[in-house]
Amino acid sequence: MYQALYRKYRPVSFDEVVGQKVIIKTLKNEIIKDKISHAYLFAGPRGCGKTSVAKIFAKVINCKNIKNANYCGKCISCEQFPNNDIIEIDAASNNGVDEIREIRSKINFVPTYGKYKVYIIDEVHMLSTGAFNALLKTLEEPPMHAIFILATTDPHKIPMTVLSRCQRFDFKKVSTDDIIERLNFIVKAEKIKIEEEAIKEIAFIADGGMRDAISILDQAVSYASDVITVQDINDIVGMIRKDQIEQVIVDIVKKDVNKLLTFVEKCDSDGKNLIKVAEKIMYSLKEKLIENLNHKENNLFHDEESIISLIKELNTTVVEMRKSSEPKLMFDLFVIKNCSVQKGNIKETENENSKKEIVKEEKSKKIENNLDSKEVSLNANNEEMVKLIDIRINNALAGFNKKELLNFKHKINDLHSYLLNPEYSDIVSLLLDGEIKALGNNYLVFVYKVNNLEMIFNYKIMQIEHILEEIYKHKYYVIATNSENWEIIKKQFNSKSKKYTFIEEKADLLNFLLENESNSSGDIENIFGSIVEYQ
Repeated sequence: MYQALYRKYRPVSFDEVVGQKVIIKTLKNEIIKDKISHAYLFAGPRGCGKTSVAKIFAKVINCKNIKNANYCGKCISCEQFPNNDIIEIDAASNNGVDEIREIRSKINFVPTYGKYKVYIIDEVHMLSTGAFNALLKTLEEPPMHAIFILATTDPHKIPMTVLSRCQRFDFKKVSTDDIIERLNFIVKAEKIKIEEEAIKEIAFIADGGMRDAISILDQAVSYASDVITVQDINDIVGMIRKDQIEQVIVDIVKKDVNKLLTFVEKCDSDGKNLIKVAEKIMYSLKEKLIENLNHKENNLFHDEESIISLIKELNTTVVEMRKSSEPKLMFDLFVIKNCSVQKGNIKETENENSKKEIVKEEKSKKIENNLDSKEVSLNANNEEMVKLIDIRINNALAGFNKKELLNFKHKINDLHSYLLNPEYSDIVSLLLDGEIKALGNNYLVFVYKVNNLEMIFNYKIMQIEHILEEIYKHKYYVIATNSENWEIIKKQFNSKSKKYTFIEEKADLLNFLLENESNSSGDIENIFGSIVEYQ
């Protein structure tokens, strides 16, 4: 019969316990110095090792050949463990007065194998008031051979009269690094194929629970067909991908209420854990805050207060989602509130918006007055540019491959995650504003509804190609045209009235691109200034 990983790798000695060094050191010293208390309270979140430590402690103190707070594994007490000297009680299902009275009636019986009778009462906060009262006197003055270990996730529900009679140990959440280290040990021992990022994702989702982390890994082993990926983990626990989180943050900043509400709706219909999704967005915002503090280059947020405000509001939303029977509604309200309420520099005040509109109108008038004369300087090499556009569109259509086009359209969505990177944001925004219409012979044709964007694209060809090659590790040749021209080209292509054969680009065209790249950027800025805003 298959044994679950969390049972197989449950710690059996103090040295195997993960993330509770202070508690383990204290318990070891108590054993070595023979200062064992009669009652202990182990409090802490689920899956952090409370019950495991209780069992290890019970085994060690009953070992006949105990040495340095380690059991020998050979004496009768170790060999017979678990035995009649270790009594485990689940207070969740045995929480009445009768169960506690039964303990009191048998507590005076001496141990069978070891020195102590150890009573481990799990989820002790579930005991009734009568049961606590029945336990109180025994807990205060137990026989010399009796030790009580009470374990709970909710110590505040335990009466103070009981708490005051116990030596309390507060177990903490296991750190992400400790969880990753333990998972790597298990993965190596079990020969499990898994991506390093997937292990980190498990550690994040487990939220300090070692048992939860191992259970997720166990489930992933059954789910994945070969190597366990981050996507496999996200599918199992109802989480979303990192690039989707990045896009959500962009949409929050842009106040795109429709996209955000659609995102929440899709997460809910796909069975995603909305609370975990909200938490992951919150932690991603924290990373943006750290980036902003370190580099001051993140043009997504103007100041740290903007991010802090979002984190605080999202944290409040997470708390409300946990309490509410309709967590989706709480998430929707957060979206609506943050897309309508103005906060710091994330959304300008109405006065600032009005001022910006006035400035834009003034710039637009200047551009209208000067565009004709400026375009002449930009298009000094107009013949070469027209020739380049014709050749590149021809080459894309000469080797047109619909399957490759669809694949690249799917890949282009990955660029959203680069919007937050100042090094790529301008070019990536420009690419995402266009529509890919043709791909063949590694030539890409982008089509723009706005002629200005088409012009900017074609004067940044070398920069665009460099970034695409850097991201996709593949050389693409790009060109842009406007939607009116594309309709004419498309009709010719579909009617087969024109033959398309590959035309090799000559050196003079390539030289023109290099000269164009170095000379045109200033002119473009002069014409369009900051009025061009990429979406």
